[in-house]
Amino acid sequence: MRKKRIAMLLTVSMVIAMLSGCGGNSDSGDSGSSGTDTAAETEKSEEESGSASEDYVYRVGFINIDNADQNCYPAAMNFKEYVESMEFAKAVGTDKVEAMVADSALDIEKQTTNVETMLTKGVDMMFIIGVDTEGNTAAVEQCNAEGVPVFMVGTEASGGEWKFVGFNETELGQKVGEWCVGNLPENAEICFIEGTPGREAAVLRKQGFMDAVAQRKDLDILSSQTGEFEVEASMHVTEDWLTTYGDKITCIAGTDNNAVLGASQAIAAANMKGKILTCGVIGNRDDAEMIKNDECSYGVFVYWPAIGTLCGEIAQQQYLGEEIPERSHIELFDMTKENCDELLDEYCTE
Repeated sequence: MRKKRIAMLLTVSMVIAMLSGCGGNSDSGDSGSSGTDTAAETEKSEEESGSASEDYVYRVGFINIDNADQNCYPAAMNFKEYVESMEFAKAVGTDKVEAMVADSALDIEKQTTNVETMLTKGVDMMFIIGVDTEGNTAAVEQCNAEGVPVFMVGTEASGGEWKFVGFNETELGQKVGEWCVGNLPENAEICFIEGTPGREAAVLRKQGFMDAVAQRKDLDILSSQTGEFEVEASMHVTEDWLTTYGDKITCIAGTDNNAVLGASQAIAAANMKGKILTCGVIGNRDDAEMIKNDECSYGVFVYWPAIGTLCGEIAQQQYLGEEIPERSHIELFDMTKENCDELLDEYCTE
């Protein structure tokens, strides 16, 4: 971007021009009081300063789905820390990089407004943890119209041009189902806690789970209900199941960490710990305590902060003009009591 700008300035002589960066994301202040330096004066000024783009600010946008989310917020902060490091700035050839992070608070309209605001301030690329697959399209198309590369993080959009960063949602559900297939007794009865209806994460994870469980014809799904990706909702669903089915339930499975948290809390409150197995997702050290305390038999370890780091690496590749694949994934791990501490020490260092 800086080379292009230098070339433009060198070809213009005796013409009044504003000092601005590619994509419209320069600092608001001009190099001169009137903002109308000639190309010759600008060239001289840049030679004296030793840099042709000291005024240029590299900016990246990161729209978070919800800062209250214990997985997504750490990912956003990891991204910000990575991108704003001196190492990152040096790697992409600038003195400073600014990561602009905004919270959508699970509101699709707020998400769209956040994107509009960042585009007016000027960003070189946009990362979005989207609120809704259909609704995400408006934000993506805004970025497309401005020529700003956009990356959907852990979520997708039904339209527009974008690339994906996150993990394989279907694989996550599949792993939970495969654990059930390999570890549950004959004729086991399963209750499944779904995510928020309509969210592609919920749809794909359920699909992966059901496809995997179908490998064993003796496994029966007693009930499948939404836990809304929330602890409290998952707890209430589990309480209803315990009342309705009681000891008939062999296992309660979920494909997010809040589902298994809610289920384990309800089982403990009903004094049924050890009578009903649970399996699901582990996202952090707090979640892992369920495995250590025998409240959860198995979890897919999905370390969301690693997604923030991956987004930072992709931002660097984008600045350097490297080819970026359509889909970039972090690795998913099988966590049990046997390897819990090992995985936490290697990947979850905080």
